[in-house]
Amino acid sequence: MIRKYFIMFGLMSLLLVGMNVCQAKPVVFGRGTVVRTSFAVGHWGIISEKSFNGTQYFDPVVLPFRFRFDGLRVWFLGLLLPFNPNIQMWGNPVLLVKMIRWM
Repeated sequence: MIRKYFIMFGLMSLLLVGMNVCQAKPVVFGRGTVVRTSFAVGHWGIISEKSFNGTQYFDPVVLPFRFRFDGLRVWFLGLLLPFNPNIQMWGNPVLLVKMIRWM
């Protein structure tokens, strides 16, 4: 009987640890506008269009050169990264997975 509880406790703890380690990052997607911010030289951001959450600001980790045009409308898909305060303090950090021009 006690052995059964130890096995059950061990399996539950492994399950909980596995859930913590393998948490999926939130996926963000939508239409937006690429903007050049005035905080730092060469700093670009994406302002999403109105959604159910309102307007959101995203700070892409790497924005490809072909999308670095102020006012360019795009559709993007990315993974939301944990907030890491930096000198820009602008938007939620996002790792872009896919991005296309939106006419």
